Formats: sequence, structure tokens, C-alpha cells
Amino acid sequence: MTTIGILIAATPAQANTDAWKECSAIYLDGTRGPAVGAVGGGNENTKNSTTLTEVNLYVKDTRADGHHVGIRLVTRRNNGTDHYWPWHKLYAGAGTTDSWYTTATDSGGIKLVWREVAVFEGDSNLGWCPTDPQAN
Repeated sequence: MTTIGILIAATPAQANTDAWKECSAIYLDGTRGPAVGAVGGGNENTKNSTTLTEVNLYVKDTRADGHHVGIRLVTRRNNGTDHYWPWHKLYAGAGTTDSWYTTATDSGGIKLVWREVAVFEGDSNLGWCPTDPQAN
């Protein structure tokens, strides 16, 4: 019998925040195959059904591949449509990280919250991942 263990690293959440969520963006790196190019995630505080406060977005470029990485917030409105907030991009290269702190308000409501992490070549998205959605 073989046992496979998975180590999950957690970033501690700040007091009164939702749990930290993270994912790894995978893309096809030429002839080398699938590669993790970025890791990112974040958390936020819920103010009410239309507003998030202390929204944390975090991204790390994990490969020396000439590509840049990014992260954005995505929220689902009460009517089921998704609000794709602007990308925050990191161009500094492999091993670098960046964080952004902001708020989000949508008069259509915020039912769910998640983040998308991606690897880019110019404006082309080469591969991405969504964090697990959280109810607001």
C-alpha cells in the first residue's frame, strides 16, 4: 500500500477576515510541458452585501520564463452575473511578489468572491487558475 501525503501551507488570516484562498496558475511552457508560472490569492473583510473591505490580492512569479503574472478579484452579483475587476500585474521577474490592498463595492450585490491568478505574454493569458469561491 502506498500513502501519498500532501502538505498544504496556509497563510494566517487577519482577525475578522475570511479565510485565505490561494491557487497556482499552470501554463504550457513550450516543449517542456505544463509549468506553474504564478501563485496567488488573498482574503477580504465583508462590510455588507454590496461592499468588501480590506481586499488583499497577492501574486508571486515562480518561473524565469520571460512572462509576467497577474491577479484580479472576481465577484458574483445577486443576479448571477460575474464582475471581473481589473488585473493587477507584476513585471519584476521570477521570484518576485507583490500585494495590493483595496475595497470593492457593487450596487448589484456581492454573493460570491474569488480571485484569478494568471501568466501573461503581453496581453495574452497563457494559463490561469481561480481560487475557491467564498460566500459573502
